[in-house]
Amino acid sequence: MTEQVLRSANTDVAARLGPIWLNPGVSRRNALTYFYAAFFTIGMVVFLSFMQPYLLTENLKIPSAEQGRATSLLALPYEFAFMLMVGPLGALADRIGRRPIYVIGFLWVGTVLALLPLTETLLQLGILRAFYGVGAACITSMMATVLADYPQERSRGKMLAGSGICNGLGAVIMVGLLSQLPRLFSGLGYDALLSGRLTYWCGAILAVVSALILSRGLKGGKPAAATERMPVGKILREGVQVARTNPRILVACCEAFIARGDLIVVSTFLSLWAKEAGLLAGMTLPEAVAKAGMLSVMVSVAQLLFSPVVGYFIDKVDRLTGMATAMGIAGAAYLWVGFSPDPLALIFIPAALLLGMGESAAILSGAAVVGQEAAVKVRGAVVGMFNLCGSIGTLTIAFVGGFVFDAWMPGAPFVMVGMINLLVMTAAIAVRRRTGYRAPNELVSMQD
Repeated sequence: MTEQVLRSANTDVAARLGPIWLNPGVSRRNALTYFYAAFFTIGMVVFLSFMQPYLLTENLKIPSAEQGRATSLLALPYEFAFMLMVGPLGALADRIGRRPIYVIGFLWVGTVLALLPLTETLLQLGILRAFYGVGAACITSMMATVLADYPQERSRGKMLAGSGICNGLGAVIMVGLLSQLPRLFSGLGYDALLSGRLTYWCGAILAVVSALILSRGLKGGKPAAATERMPVGKILREGVQVARTNPRILVACCEAFIARGDLIVVSTFLSLWAKEAGLLAGMTLPEAVAKAGMLSVMVSVAQLLFSPVVGYFIDKVDRLTGMATAMGIAGAAYLWVGFSPDPLALIFIPAALLLGMGESAAILSGAAVVGQEAAVKVRGAVVGMFNLCGSIGTLTIAFVGGFVFDAWMPGAPFVMVGMINLLVMTAAIAVRRRTGYRAPNELVSMQD
């Protein structure tokens, strides 16, 4: 991979990482470190959601018939903490820079992961989930903000695809390998409780190591376009105003509502559903978790392989057209999965693969719209609002989904999400027709 340099001034250097043109001042090392961060950011979030059914079963001894409602209740402290933090964090990143927030976030996540397997009550688990929400807000908001900062507009889709690949690999590795650890530790003679604790502690070590790597590799300093004297409250107000006045950003925020919900449904309710199916089939808890892990890996691999296709498509069409297409794919996938009878049956595999494709398309398409439409000087605040809408969506879907999981059927959260995806698709089509065509390489954010 070679670096090509265009020099317009000694401090105005644009580097190229393979096919990705980076903004001036961003080095290949910064970009590679970002891809590493993207790998572990989503990996950490998915790992927490995936392993929660293990804690509910082994640590808290909650019956399977009540775990859907417990999952809904545990979503409240996590998402409220996330929702309260993610907006101010995006604005704060415009004041002090992205790197310190990203590093602190990983250290915070590592600390909570070390404490989670020691919980003995639902209250303790809820408190730690709230603390984890703070750390998750740090790392996910900075992942989106740095992704908006680093590429030139003509390479934004390619950078999004690279980020999506790293997200998919992170989910595959963190869930695929770490989900096998309880069974491995159990085979070494440890009981189920200690096996779960050792698995969580392995995740905590990875979070701390990641913080150290990011502290050395990400671009330091404040963003060039940030206004040094602008109060945080004013940055947030400007972000809200942009979302209210720009219909493309507004529909992107609606997309974030369901795209983040997509993630929580796959990572939480799919693993809970598969774990229960495994226990009903006579498996032990470590064996059921391992089986659920393989199913989650299948979804993540599909997401990983489809990300380059999404990135290429986003760079060729109006990005709102890309979003509408993504919502259509996701809606069909979630409805198919929701009405499937058994997540461990072979016939479920095509549905799981389409689910991963839909998840990839949903996550990348909204970020592309925001990256193009948001003015540079308030990009951190707009990304913060984008993530705030995602947090509200996750809170709503996780809370309602847990109850319909217990009251209706395990696939009910997927049916609900599929219908919302189709509603957002309709809104995206309407806004696209209203605002007209916008070329994918049009520097909308530079017009402000």
